[in-house]
Amino acid sequence: MNSDNPLIDHQDFDLYEESVELFKNGLMDPNKFLHTRLNLGVYTQRQEGMCMVRAKLPGGRLNAQQLRGFAYNLENYSNIDRVQITTRQDIQFHYVELDKTADQQHDLARFGIVTREAGGNTVRNITSCQLAGVCPAENVDVEPYIQLTAAHFLRHPLTQSLPRKFKISFSGCAQDCAQGMVQDLGVIATQNNGQPGFRLLVGGGLGAKPKTAFELADFIPEADLLPAVEALLVLHDRHSDRQRRTRNRIKFLVEQWGEAGFSQRFWKEFKHTRDAFTPRTCTLVKWRTPSHSDRPWGEGLQRPLPQRQAGLLTLSISVPGGHLKARQLEGLATLLEHNPRFELRANQDQDLTLFNVPTKRLQQVTTELGGIDLNLHEAGKRVAACPGTSTCPLGVTNSQRVAFALNGGAEDLSIRINGCQNGCANSLTADIGFAGVGKRHHGKLIPSYRLELGGNGRLGGAIAFDGPEIPAVRLTSALERIKESYQNEKRSGESFFNWSRGKGADYFGELLLDLTQVRESELPFLNRDLGDSQVFKVDSVGIGECAGAKADPLDKLLLDARYEGQLGRSFASRFKYDEAMESLHNQLQFSTQVLLTRLDAEPDPDTSNTVSHYLAAHDQKATHFGIDLSDLLQRIAAFKASPDEQGYPELADIADQWENSIKQLNSESDRGSARSGTDGY
Repeated sequence: MNSDNPLIDHQDFDLYEESVELFKNGLMDPNKFLHTRLNLGVYTQRQEGMCMVRAKLPGGRLNAQQLRGFAYNLENYSNIDRVQITTRQDIQFHYVELDKTADQQHDLARFGIVTREAGGNTVRNITSCQLAGVCPAENVDVEPYIQLTAAHFLRHPLTQSLPRKFKISFSGCAQDCAQGMVQDLGVIATQNNGQPGFRLLVGGGLGAKPKTAFELADFIPEADLLPAVEALLVLHDRHSDRQRRTRNRIKFLVEQWGEAGFSQRFWKEFKHTRDAFTPRTCTLVKWRTPSHSDRPWGEGLQRPLPQRQAGLLTLSISVPGGHLKARQLEGLATLLEHNPRFELRANQDQDLTLFNVPTKRLQQVTTELGGIDLNLHEAGKRVAACPGTSTCPLGVTNSQRVAFALNGGAEDLSIRINGCQNGCANSLTADIGFAGVGKRHHGKLIPSYRLELGGNGRLGGAIAFDGPEIPAVRLTSALERIKESYQNEKRSGESFFNWSRGKGADYFGELLLDLTQVRESELPFLNRDLGDSQVFKVDSVGIGECAGAKADPLDKLLLDARYEGQLGRSFASRFKYDEAMESLHNQLQFSTQVLLTRLDAEPDPDTSNTVSHYLAAHDQKATHFGIDLSDLLQRIAAFKASPDEQGYPELADIADQWENSIKQLNSESDRGSARSGTDGY
């Protein structure tokens, strides 16, 4: 089987296989291996020797071949019987032995499944509103823009070693069902006097220090989307704090500079990146006049929803816990193969959405889904959870187990459970969220959950406010009491978001007061997580890998050199030779600094004499690099005196050769250092 997925490069897996062997034999620095591993979606679990492997699905889109690939890889590599859908519309395996991850990478690729940059400090999986392509309210189907953005920034030198991960969502209209308000970048399709474009929300995020995004731009023309995203990534790459992992998301740059200061820097950088792009002369896809409605179309599909395409339905398929078994994956693949018009996507509720089902075939499709133990959504089933202590090294409580015990009731309230403060389940965007904590009562640590209420990650929503902390075994009682109060006290048509925020934190503290209080005599009954028979304890299993690996400074300089080289060629293709020469100079400066650092020389990349001198003194084999640089500097001077269209590509080729030679020497030096325990070279 051959994959035609353009996001896959099989060289990634060959290099990873080599890296695994080098690491196992003590010939690769552990931090470099961590960087390599995370960039292919391979994370360690709390269980020694076991890994989680994440696949990247832009927009959550799945085809039949990929579904069969997930089934095949589940049966051949995982030590449990299920994969899990994530809240970023990925799918991930658990309990994969590290020694098998290299073979699995090859096998995933055979089925068109991408793992590249599903983890690490990269642009993570780009998420989409649940009804992209079928919603009557949308300005455009954002899926093609998701695919365009994902492809452009995958393996991009700017995104290979960011200070921290960067999360993007796309929504087709101002209802912002993809929750751009809590993303690093929320992209919302809009139109300005009939001209297509996008609003940009920037600086949102969850975790221990949640923040809502601000509107950076109310309109960016459609053709300028990629340079706008690139400008933001440049700011993040150059200015976010690389030393403090708790301060290195882009939301902290907004905090540091203020919204006005951040905006000023963005527009300056945007002009630079836009100048390097050749704009399209027509839109990527056809835009439309939306049907305006106050209804949030993508929120809680309790029943089959008529699409804007006449005679077709969208179905929300409930996937408890986000867990899919091989038999279900195979059955879904068969369903798609027999119905080529159907489309299937993973969504942010850890469920599946099936599109383009003819109304007359609803019962037949429902029956076929039932045959593989999958059902259409039922009210109360909007419950999502991170892995928690089942696999995550950072987990405090077993959020997975808790999820199966909770239900949002007849009102179909959204419930999200985190096993720690990092927010992977997005509990701060749910009607009712729970975040796992350990809380002391009478000197004993009791597994508990902090209640989070009234969250909504859409534009115009808000991050949930904190309620009381409740012992885990009382969680179901607390939830039932909240649902009952909402049912009895809400006004007609009042959302839980409005009702809970009208009540406020004090109301819920009083409502649940008896459930928060713990008498000493109750400790033996409360010292277990919900559904667990073991006495609770917080196990220390090392640090989690959510923050990625710290970039090697020399590797980062080489990535910067590659980016400048690409910019230079772009500028030259548009006859912007001043900007092109600036980028070429930066490319040489960054790459030469790597070389001089390896030689323990004072970095002086503006002259070739220093380079030649140190190369001759340290390694005769490399002396010709200095000669090449001298020759290049002479060619640069001649080009500046008389720029011409044919001259720049030749200069750029020599600069690339120089950079690649240094990259090779740097790699060889790393291996020598690992073997000898010295700095190498």
